[in-house]
Amino acid sequence: MKKIFKEFIISALLFFGILFITLQVDWMKTLHLHPTIVGDKLSEWVWKVSEMSLWKVNDHDVCAPIDSLVSEMCKANGISMADVHVVINRDNEVNAFATVGNHLIINTALINKMKNESQLCAVIAHEMAHLRLGHIQSAVRQQAIITVFLAMITGNSDMLANLTTKIISNSITRTKEDAADEQGARYLHAMHLDPMEMANTLETFESYGVLSYLMDHADSKKRAEHIRKMQFSNNGPYRKILSEETWIRLKKACL
Repeated sequence: MKKIFKEFIISALLFFGILFITLQVDWMKTLHLHPTIVGDKLSEWVWKVSEMSLWKVNDHDVCAPIDSLVSEMCKANGISMADVHVVINRDNEVNAFATVGNHLIINTALINKMKNESQLCAVIAHEMAHLRLGHIQSAVRQQAIITVFLAMITGNSDMLANLTTKIISNSITRTKEDAADEQGARYLHAMHLDPMEMANTLETFESYGVLSYLMDHADSKKRAEHIRKMQFSNNGPYRKILSEETWIRLKKACL
């Protein structure tokens, strides 16, 4: 028993020793690897693994309205629809998040909790802002080599997706959240939707932890106050993109 324990201690020390040394090396520079290439390949790999854990929704009553909202957002803000990949995930967690490969995941539970289409657009706009501001890819590229290294030595592909999610989560700082809030509010304004719905959404849904890996829910009230201090030009009356009937069908389909 003592021999087994001794071997375990030695193995653990060797593992963490190698890991510590690995973390001290700038592998991107040492191996002459371009961060964009490594990051993109890692993103493809992680997405293939992550995609298997999603329960994709193909219901027309769900997909068509979301496509309309995303399309209007992209058109109003000069964003190519080809650069954003929206996936509706049937999940009871009230959440939405941006992830690798320019994917934007929206859970059905979140859609069902929204009071109106402008609040739903606020969440989509916040996450799209993370994608457009490069917050997701920069996080993956920064830790690309060590993530792949850990996945290889453990032989666990699921670990790759989990690690990358944690990397993204840990990299979304308060500064980046504020930037995504601000940019998201501008996206709403360009769509002729009320940009203050970004603040309303932050205040209403802080207890659910929506809006990108939000670590400190108490901060959402401060973030809402920050949005309310932003100045927007008067761009005419706010509009509705979806009909009342379409909105009702969307929410029912997400139950």
